[in-house]
Amino acid sequence: MTSLSKVRGLFVTGTDTDVGKTYVSCRIIEALLSSGHNVGAYKPACSGAMVSSQGSSSLPEWHDVHELWSATGQRFPKSQVCPQCYLEPLAPPLAAAREGRTVSAEQLRSGVDWWLDRVDLLLVEGAGGIFAPISEQDVVLDLAVDLGFPMLIVARPGLGTINHTLLTIAAIRQRDLPITGVVMTSALPFEQQSVMENIKEITDRSGVPVLAVIEPDQPWPATIDPAAYFSRSPNPTHQELQVGK
Repeated sequence: MTSLSKVRGLFVTGTDTDVGKTYVSCRIIEALLSSGHNVGAYKPACSGAMVSSQGSSSLPEWHDVHELWSATGQRFPKSQVCPQCYLEPLAPPLAAAREGRTVSAEQLRSGVDWWLDRVDLLLVEGAGGIFAPISEQDVVLDLAVDLGFPMLIVARPGLGTINHTLLTIAAIRQRDLPITGVVMTSALPFEQQSVMENIKEITDRSGVPVLAVIEPDQPWPATIDPAAYFSRSPNPTHQELQVGK
């Protein structure tokens, strides 16, 4: 039985769905690879496929999985980047039910095992926000607690982000997980003064630093070493943990 403490990990979550988790995750991975780190990407479950036609068949493609796979240099099988994928753009257990399937809560956790002897750093990306259902028993935060890696919160820079970010911080703290910081990003241009005001409110009210603001099509800031945010899990192997709090 392999201990989770064998690899340094980081769990990337967001204040909402489509907030930019995958974009930030990929920029972190690219920065780590360029610095010589051996890094993997694990998304425990993904839903919402794009279906393209190839000849007489239709092939599903999951955008987040493809982006993470590409960011890691296409070195690892997509089936290990995300072992559980579903077609409908719904929370994974709801999307699975549409297909007559169920999300395996055990596999959400055991999917980490494949990576433990293959990488030094493992980035885990959640699905949706921390209270998004990820199995019939679990929300994302339950899984994060069982894995035990520190959490990085991805947030939008604009209106509403103070409330969403502070709520996310408070909920994570209730489960005694460390928070490395917040990263803001947006697919659209944003107004700098309001972003700086939002950053000050979040930092002053929570004590959690906003580590970076990544503008559209920009890389991870060269002055920030993301490897510093990865750490080993204090938890025993996931098989010894209670599934579904």
